[in-house]
Amino acid sequence: MRLKLFLKTLPAVLLAATSQAWAAHPTFGKAPMSGEQVYKAVCVTCHGHGVAGSPKAGNRQDWSPLIAEGYEDLVGSALTGVRMMPPKGGAPELYDIEVARAVVYMVGMSGGRFPEPTEANVSSARADGEKRQAKRLKKAAASRQ
Repeated sequence: MRLKLFLKTLPAVLLAATSQAWAAHPTFGKAPMSGEQVYKAVCVTCHGHGVAGSPKAGNRQDWSPLIAEGYEDLVGSALTGVRMMPPKGGAPELYDIEVARAVVYMVGMSGGRFPEPTEANVSSARADGEKRQAKRLKKAAASRQ
């Protein structure tokens, strides 16, 4: 009797557990990278050398005004793109949280300190970045008329 009840409820329990695990950690086949790993794989291309006016990682003078703008502004800009930097530094395969980790890593290299990225603060930063990007695009379009 217990075995029948167990076998009847097992699929529902497994489905619920799998759904909860998926919602908490959607990996789509790739493990999320640390900030240092993202920096070394993507960001160092420009931020390692200050290419195209990008702030050079580790340079306090370059990063101080950006750090002063705050976490949401800087992470939002990294996610949506700003000036010569494309969204996610040109690596669309990165998860938003990986980009945020890289920003926190570079801020730390440059003498600043930002909070650890969480789903909540990264989501908020993305929304902030999208609003600012829309304003920049609107301003650029108006200047062409």
